[in-house]
Amino acid sequence: MIPTVPFDLIFSVLVGLIFSACARQQFAGGAAPWGRELAAVLSFEALIIWPVALYFYLVYPDWSWMYFVDPHKLPWGVSFLVMLGYVATLLAGWLAGWAILRARKPRVLYGVLGGGSLFLLVFSLLCRARLSNNGTFAEYHAGQAMAVSEGKLVWALGVTALGVAAAVALVGFTLREQGKRFRND
Repeated sequence: MIPTVPFDLIFSVLVGLIFSACARQQFAGGAAPWGRELAAVLSFEALIIWPVALYFYLVYPDWSWMYFVDPHKLPWGVSFLVMLGYVATLLAGWLAGWAILRARKPRVLYGVLGGGSLFLLVFSLLCRARLSNNGTFAEYHAGQAMAVSEGKLVWALGVTALGVAAAVALVGFTLREQGKRFRND
């Protein structure tokens, strides 16, 4: 996970798709997307993604916007809209995965996951200069931003990436295990 606003919006869709793939037993068996599984998905968003995103948004605001916009010129309340955007994109992925699985097309879901992952990888490669620099909006555009590895940002990225990856794995595992119980009921 690279906690920048553009990256995270795409990442949230993919995580929603991953979670729906993990809940495929429930969805294939007729479960609605609004059941107890959704509580796990929303808990992931509230307990993991929001705190991580807020940290980077508040401590590294220019980097968080990937220097596309100057965050200091954005109106107050944009951060609240971004947080709602994270929930909306996570739910969009979750519901899209549910719809695909309800149509009994799991291979389509895996294809969408692969395509979305490839898109995120290409996006990251195209934006690597923006992701690998740390500074203000003006410093970046003047070519004076320091490398990410020269400050605390690299450590924060490492720790939060591990935490988010572990949380995705744990929620996915939980959804999958609930599916085994769902199948046995």
